[in-house]
Amino acid sequence: MSFEPLVSVVIPVFNGERHLEACLGSVLGQTYENIEVVVADQASTDRSIEIIQSFADQRVRLLPRPTEQLDLHANWARGLAATTGELVKIVCHDDLLLPDCLTVQVELLRRHPTAVLVCCRRKIIDDEDRVLLKARGLGYLASSRDTRVIDARGLARACTRQGANLLGEPVGVLIRRSVLPHPLFDPRWRYTIDIDFYFRCLGENDAVLDRRVLCCFRVSSRQLSAVLARSQAKELRAFLSELALRYPDDVSDSDVRLGMARAELLARARRTLYRQIRMRSLIASIRKPKTTGHGPPMGRVGHEVTSNNIGR
Repeated sequence: MSFEPLVSVVIPVFNGERHLEACLGSVLGQTYENIEVVVADQASTDRSIEIIQSFADQRVRLLPRPTEQLDLHANWARGLAATTGELVKIVCHDDLLLPDCLTVQVELLRRHPTAVLVCCRRKIIDDEDRVLLKARGLGYLASSRDTRVIDARGLARACTRQGANLLGEPVGVLIRRSVLPHPLFDPRWRYTIDIDFYFRCLGENDAVLDRRVLCCFRVSSRQLSAVLARSQAKELRAFLSELALRYPDDVSDSDVRLGMARAELLARARRTLYRQIRMRSLIASIRKPKTTGHGPPMGRVGHEVTSNNIGR
């Protein structure tokens, strides 16, 4: 791999007009410039296409509009299939990269040639760009050292015992194209599509874990529900059993039982967080300042999160 390999960033989009401009801006504003941005729109009915086309940057490529709406697996897959870079990353349309994300992650893969992916921690932000959690991800694997290398077997055991996807969402993960699996995604998994994808890329190889915060994952009150939280936990428990089958010498039945118990506790905590977010959004909507008809809401000037000011 050359010192500055081409990085392909795939942005899956469906009706993302509210946050898409900020997302694209954060990707194109990276200090690492050798990138291509492949946008895979799922037949959006809002202003998403107009927003994408407003970026006069030759690095952005919008895939042809599908004749019918695709599911998550198919849209992610067609985006990755269209990439040409040595390294790939998926950034959903409402997430953000901090300016040095790609520079740091490319350098880590250069320094650790046995690793096939690198993962960082992320900020959790809400629909109004407020920071809910300043540093999330990796669990106890985020040691006092900036980075650590861990093999797939050790990572599988850690994720199982913690009952969690310790690597987090795709926005925080950069992967070598050479290890992309075929097929790219397993349709059995909906909520665990990302962690299943990581482990099928890893195989028996290494990952680099970076405790720095290099991106932002957005949670929306419109997408949060107790029903969703229960469904996520149920599927995660099934996936933990799957990991035990894939790594039988490293993930034991007791690891799975411990992970399932912790997954249930995490699901309860998540439901509590969802209720808090919904309440906060309700209060914010009641208190929302009136607009003058020109520019942003009064009293909100400069509040919009961008790749430059989100770290402040």
